[in-house]
Amino acid sequence: MRERPHPSRTPVIETLPDPPNPPHIETPVIQTQDLEYVAAEGTRVSNKGVKITPTMDTALIDEQRVAEEDEDALRSLEQIEKSLRGQMPG
Repeated sequence: MRERPHPSRTPVIETLPDPPNPPHIETPVIQTQDLEYVAAEGTRVSNKGVKITPTMDTALIDEQRVAEEDEDALRSLEQIEKSLRGQMPG
């Protein structure tokens, strides 16, 4: 059987027409400035001369927390050992 050659096809490219006017969205401008606030010497808060010092050392707090957790773990281990001793054949 002989193969027939197919007629060459040209691809059809469809293009959309350009819109007459591009879409336009109006965005309102929001004023964030408080119109009643007047910056003056009497309304300002001064932190001149204020020193901020930590009240507790965070490393000390972490060490205390770890020590408490260690003590809790040791108590739990003691309870487990006591319960296992009672179950052991003697």
